[in-house]
Amino acid sequence: MKASLPRLDPEWLSTFLAIVQHGGVLAASRALHLSQPTLSARIQRLEDAVGQSLFDRSSQGMTLNDAGKRLLPIAQRLPHLLREAFEAVDPYSTQIQSAPIRISASSTLSDFVFPKLLADYLRNHHNTGIELRSENTDEVLAAVRSGRVSLGAVEGLTRASGLHLEPFTVDEIIPIYAPGQVSKALKQQLAQPVSLEMLPQLPILWRESGSGTRRVIEEHFSKHGLRIQSLKPNLVFGSTMALKHATLAGLGIAFMPRRVLQQELALKRLRQIDSLKLSIERTFSWVIPAGELPPELKSFYRWVNAHFRT
Repeated sequence: MKASLPRLDPEWLSTFLAIVQHGGVLAASRALHLSQPTLSARIQRLEDAVGQSLFDRSSQGMTLNDAGKRLLPIAQRLPHLLREAFEAVDPYSTQIQSAPIRISASSTLSDFVFPKLLADYLRNHHNTGIELRSENTDEVLAAVRSGRVSLGAVEGLTRASGLHLEPFTVDEIIPIYAPGQVSKALKQQLAQPVSLEMLPQLPILWRESGSGTRRVIEEHFSKHGLRIQSLKPNLVFGSTMALKHATLAGLGIAFMPRRVLQQELALKRLRQIDSLKLSIERTFSWVIPAGELPPELKSFYRWVNAHFRT
C-alpha cells in the first residue's frame, strides 16, 4: 500500500504566491484584506506539509530560498488548473474570468507604450484587472527573478543572468533641449555645431543609475571614445516623465526616446540637436523567466509581438 501524500490546501499555495508577488506578509495581507497572523499561519502549514522552509527571513523581509524557487513555477500553475477544472464542469459559466495581467516594465514602456497597448488589447480580451509596475531596469529584472511578476519588459538590455530576453521592437534616442527655456549662454553654445567632445562642458540631464536608457547612452558614448568619467551626473531624474519635464523647464540637454516626444517636437517646445550626429538605437525586450508563461500573459505577449510585426 502506497503512503499517502501530505494534504496541500490550495489556499496555502495562493498565500505563498501572494507573499512572493507582494514581497512580504504585510503587503500581501493588505492586498488580500486578511490579517498577518492568518497568512503567517497558512505559510507555516505549507512549510510543515512540504517538510522544509520556503523563505529566508530577515529584518529586511522574506525572500525565496532554493526550495521556494523550485515550488514557485508549480504554484503559479494552480490558478490555471483551478480555472480549467471549473471550465471542464461548466464551460459557459459567467463566473469564470481571465486572471489579471501583471507586468513590471521600465519607465518608458510603462509610461508611454504599455498603457495604449493594454487598452487596445482589453477591447477584445476579458481580464479581471491590470497591474503595471513602473520600475527601472534593474528592478524589473529583480521582480521577474523573485517571481513577484511572471513577465517583464526593459529597454536596451541584451542579456540578463538566469532570464531570457526577447526583443519585440526598436526605439531611437535623440538629444533635445527647450529652445524657449534654456539660458542665453546655453542657447548660444547650441547655436554652434555640437560634438561629443563638447558634452563635458554642457549641462546634461541624466536618468538614475540602473536605468536602461542611461546604460545605453553611456555605452554609446564609451564606444565612440568619450570618457564617461568626464561627464558630471549632477542633474539626475528618476523617471522618463521627470526627465522630460526637467528638459521642458530649461535645465539642460537630455537624451530621450523619440517616441515620447512627438507632441513637444511638433509644437517646437523641444528641439533636436541636429548637429550632434548621434544614432542611438535600443531594443525593447521581454524579460521571461524559465518555464511557461501563465495563459493571460502568454496571450498578451503574443498579441504585442503580432502588433509590432505589422
